[in-house]
Amino acid sequence: MKAEALFREGDYVRLKLAPKTRMGTIESIKEERGRVQYLFLQDSRLDEAVPGFVFDAYVSEDEIELCTKPSDEYWKAINALS
Repeated sequence: MKAEALFREGDYVRLKLAPKTRMGTIESIKEERGRVQYLFLQDSRLDEAVPGFVFDAYVSEDEIELCTKPSDEYWKAINALS
């Protein structure tokens, strides 16, 4: 039985464990062992502690939720805190 995806490629989402900083887009979707997995790509406006590091990972539906894409001002404020 094929699993049905709740999210689509291009959706802007956030990780529930770090909702203020881990926001980005779903780049691709795959099914593995009957479960849908989403390739999450971090919004590039977040300054990472390691220059050039891009946070991307496969996550499951219960780890993410849809959200509104924050403004550049939001990311400037977040980056100022780090």
